Amino acid sequence: MTLHRIMLSGTALSLGIFGGALAACGIQAAPRQSPPDRSITAPSETSVLGRLLTNLDAAQTKVGDPVDILTIEDIKSGHDVLVKKGSVLNGHVAFVQPYSTKDSRCAVGILFDRVTLKNGEQAALNLVIQALAPQRDVSYDTLDHGNGLSGIEGELAANGHTDVTTAKVDALDHKSKGAYKLPGFAVGTHTDNGVHISLVVSTSGNIRFGKGMQFVMQTIG
Repeated sequence: MTLHRIMLSGTALSLGIFGGALAACGIQAAPRQSPPDRSITAPSETSVLGRLLTNLDAAQTKVGDPVDILTIEDIKSGHDVLVKKGSVLNGHVAFVQPYSTKDSRCAVGILFDRVTLKNGEQAALNLVIQALAPQRDVSYDTLDHGNGLSGIEGELAANGHTDVTTAKVDALDHKSKGAYKLPGFAVGTHTDNGVHISLVVSTSGNIRFGKGMQFVMQTIG
């Protein structure tokens, strides 16, 4: 099992921390579904903005549960539109480790391997999570932030956010990477036998994602 591109608030983390935590749980990936007859080949590392359509709670989710993301822009190759805005990127939970104790970490792996086009047709398309954040313009509670207001100001500046007074979440863009406004969260990729699984890790409790959450997805060539 290989873990790479693990990030927490823009800071690289030790790969061994998460590799050991996952191995200790004996995590097994969900069986892969038969691929659709049609596949879409997008330029490698093409990013696309989306919004989460499904809730996810690591305390309750099971391997195989769906994780769907609505695209809010076209996926293109040059001037050619490969996937129209409003299509749905389909993923499923490949493994999950709920949070149990203060010394524990919560980890969820999600395999995104297909897309449902606007006409209802499904096609194979491999993607991973590039960045994620709460819904845009949701107020960020400064009192609950471990670093206080000064810490938030630093994060806002580092992440390209400028609304320090209201501390609201701005929209992610194609350059966004990692976890924004999610203290204790890390985003990375787990690669096994050529299969790329998005990995989200939390050191602050169970992972809970609600509908409308912002995602930036990236295609795998």
